Amino acid sequence: MQGRRNTLFEMDNEKKVKLATWNIRTILQVGKMKEIAEELQKWEIDITAIQVARWKGSGKINKPKYTIYYSGAEKQVERGVGFIVTKKLQNYCMGFELINERMTN
Repeated sequence: MQGRRNTLFEMDNEKKVKLATWNIRTILQVGKMKEIAEELQKWEIDITAIQVARWKGSGKINKPKYTIYYSGAEKQVERGVGFIVTKKLQNYCMGFELINERMTN
């Protein structure tokens, strides 16, 4: 079958994309974001699904090496999910759609 090629893997045939999931419990603690970034760099994780971020609302945060997409409850700070994506894969993200404080698309 001929058709679209996955350009993500055409970047470098030897490079693989590393995915992870992490229940971080909260990102509101002082120094927590730095701790997370250090661990992701240590393990060379490209995309991380995070649970229980505990941030209000939804949005996007640009950091030097990562972009964080998140969604949480509007009033309570007890739930929340998101993704942390390395800058090298940023151009391959087609979007981030909030479903609710427990699910994103």
